[in-house]
Amino acid sequence: GTVLLLRMAHKQADGGDAGPGHLYSPFVIMEDLLDKLKLLDYELEFVSELKMRPLNRHYFVIQTNPGEQFFLFTSLSAWLIRKTGKQFPQPQEFDDPNTSISNILEQVRKMGAVIDFAPSKLKQGFGEQAIFVLDRLADEALRAVQFKWNTPIHPTNQGLDDEE
Repeated sequence: GTVLLLRMAHKQADGGDAGPGHLYSPFVIMEDLLDKLKLLDYELEFVSELKMRPLNRHYFVIQTNPGEQFFLFTSLSAWLIRKTGKQFPQPQEFDDPNTSISNILEQVRKMGAVIDFAPSKLKQGFGEQAIFVLDRLADEALRAVQFKWNTPIHPTNQGLDDEE
């Protein structure tokens, strides 16, 4: 864990003009992505369909098992695209990875996102670009299912005034 973070920090320090907090943004976005997936009932619809464990909050941030991560990246992308109301086939284990990536990116572009990275970055199945694609698809899926945030109900201050 720590060694990987230091390596990532060192890589970032060499070639990035972003601030030190930039290193942690994939972790933050991944946690937000998981919340969005839960709002879309992914545990019920996606996790149980594939008979898998729910994703942990750093699943697409850190490389663990590239083959599994790529398959889950493409499967989750396909599920999110279908949640937007579009037809999109469930990826199969032996599909050409370049074709899978190309088809997913085509859908993301149609949603208005700008892809400013090499598609080959997605072949790893993890990292900032994979999280960007999934997060963008999750936003679009929430829009498609017409998810609305309710106005927060603020707690009353009853009981606090008694001390005066």
